[in-house]
Amino acid sequence: MSDLTDKLAEVMAEVGYVQKDALNDFHHYRYASAEAVLKKVNAALSERGIAVSTQAELLQYEQHPGEKGPSMHAVVRLSLAFTDGADSITAQGLGEGSDKGDKAVMKADTAALKYALANAFMISWGDDPEADIDTDKAARVTELNPFTGSDMTPIDAPLPPKGTKGINAARELYGFAEMAGWTTDELLSWVAKRTGGKKPEDVTAAQAKALLEAIKKEA
Repeated sequence: MSDLTDKLAEVMAEVGYVQKDALNDFHHYRYASAEAVLKKVNAALSERGIAVSTQAELLQYEQHPGEKGPSMHAVVRLSLAFTDGADSITAQGLGEGSDKGDKAVMKADTAALKYALANAFMISWGDDPEADIDTDKAARVTELNPFTGSDMTPIDAPLPPKGTKGINAARELYGFAEMAGWTTDELLSWVAKRTGGKKPEDVTAAQAKALLEAIKKEA
């Protein structure tokens, strides 16, 4: 094991948890900010003489329509290279960002940095699905995202059994949320606020369709 690997293992042990320090006013949920993650990791790396270089790649940059006017959407892949002057180890992260001005790429880059560091050091900020008894009871279902055709992995999809009324509309709601970069917590909070506490799989087909139209305008 190299000296750099030893040092990075120490960093991993030190920064394994970052407390949620910020509030999303629109969706009403707390999250660990990129600033909090960066501040904690930077301190641990600096103590051990580890430098970091970054390289960003813009994977997507396109205009999305919206009720209040179009916005730009960006997807960035960020590569990090950790070095102690002798050895080097790399990590990557993906980030998405949307903005009606010129900040979509900056938002995506910041998100990519946060998740690259989270991936590199296995950082948790408490979004463990096992902490939710309702999630424990719901089997994780591999569903194809109807908008992208790929497996729905970032969004957990506890959909109703096949044949249940409203399943297609609920699946589309989860699928669009995933494509827009929302987390499961964001989607559940957003739906609950508009349905009196219901989950996407509990609403009627008509309600799910109305929610889908609303989320397309707001995402």
